[in-house]
Amino acid sequence: MKKLLSLLLAAVMAAALMLPAFAAGPFDGSAYATVLTGSDFQDLGTAAYDRFGGLVAKMKSAGMPTPDSVLVGGDYTKMLFDYAVPGVAQIRDQLAAVYPDADTERVVCIQGNHDNPSSAFTKTGFYDMGVYMLYVINEDDFPWMQGLRPGEELLVKKLAANIEGSLNAMIGSGDRRPVIVMTHLPLHHTDRMLYTDNKYASYIFNVLNAAGKTLDIVFLFGHQHSGDYDDYIGGSVNFLRPGDTLRVPKTAFGDNGYTEETLTFTYTNCGYIGYSDNTVSDTSTNILTLGAVCFAENSIRFVKFGEDGVYRTDTVTRKNPGRAASAGQQTEKFSEKLWQTEAKIFRWFFELYRKLLALFAR
Repeated sequence: MKKLLSLLLAAVMAAALMLPAFAAGPFDGSAYATVLTGSDFQDLGTAAYDRFGGLVAKMKSAGMPTPDSVLVGGDYTKMLFDYAVPGVAQIRDQLAAVYPDADTERVVCIQGNHDNPSSAFTKTGFYDMGVYMLYVINEDDFPWMQGLRPGEELLVKKLAANIEGSLNAMIGSGDRRPVIVMTHLPLHHTDRMLYTDNKYASYIFNVLNAAGKTLDIVFLFGHQHSGDYDDYIGGSVNFLRPGDTLRVPKTAFGDNGYTEETLTFTYTNCGYIGYSDNTVSDTSTNILTLGAVCFAENSIRFVKFGEDGVYRTDTVTRKNPGRAASAGQQTEKFSEKLWQTEAKIFRWFFELYRKLLALFAR
C-alpha cells in the first residue's frame, strides 16, 4: 500500500511540475514585446472585423499581453474598394475594446491590391518602433500583376534600393534590433494571374537576403488567400525560417520561372482573417488566423491563432540577442486631422446603418 501511495504521489508531483509548461502556452511571459498581425479582411459586411475582435479576445484569454503594436497587411473589404478608413477605424475600435491600454496610434495599416490610396495607410518607408524597426510597403509601390504596365520594373528596383539603403545604414550604425518588413504581396513564385503577380520580387528578396546575414529580419505578407497558390508552402498558414528554401520569381513567366534560394530571414504571412480558398490537405490548410510576433532576448516566437486556439508556434534563434531599444519615433500620423474627420463620419454612417438594419429586422 505504501509503495502504491508513493507511486501516486510521485505521479502527482510530476504532473504538477509539467502543468505550468502546458498552461503557459506560447504567451509564457518570456517576450519583452508582442506584435499582433493580420491581413485580408475581405468578407461579406463586417464579419471579418467581428472575427478580428473575437480572436483578439481569445488571444488575451490565452495570455497574450497588450500588443506593442499591430501590423495589418492590406485588403479591408470584399465589397467596396474604398473601405480603408472605416475598416482601419473598426480594427482600432476592436483592439481598444479588448485592450483599453493599447496605443491605437501604433496600429499600422498598409494598402492591398483591393484598396485605393488612403490617409488611413502608413506611408511606404522605414520606421523606428522602439524595440524593433519596421519597413512598410504599400501596394502602389510594390504593385500587383507586375510587368503589364510600363515602368513597374524600375519602380520595384527603386524600392529595393531604398530598402537596401535603410538596412545598410542600420548595419553601419551598429543597430542590431530586429527588423520587420511588411508588404501586401509575397516574394515567392506562384502561378497567380498567369505568373504576373509579383514578377519583380527578386529585387526585394536579394536585398533582404543580403541584410539577413547580419540582421534578424522578419518578412510579413498577405494577399495569397483566394486560391491554391500557397498550398506548396502551407496554404493559409505558412512559415519558413532561415536555412529553408524559397522559390523566388525570375523576371520571366512560367512554371519554371523561379530560382530556389536559401533564406537568411524569416518568411511568414500575417494571418488571413476574411476568407481562404486554400486547399485542406496533409501539407496545406485554409484556417483563418491572426499572428503574433513575440520578441524575447534570445529568440523570436511566431504564433498563429485561430478560432480553436493556438494553431501553430515556431521559434527562431536570434543572430543578435539582447533587448536594445531606442526612444522610438511614433509612426506617421497619416494626416491626423483628415484621418480623424473621415473616421468620425464613417462611424456615424455605420451606426445609422446598423440601427436601420435592426429596425427593419423586427
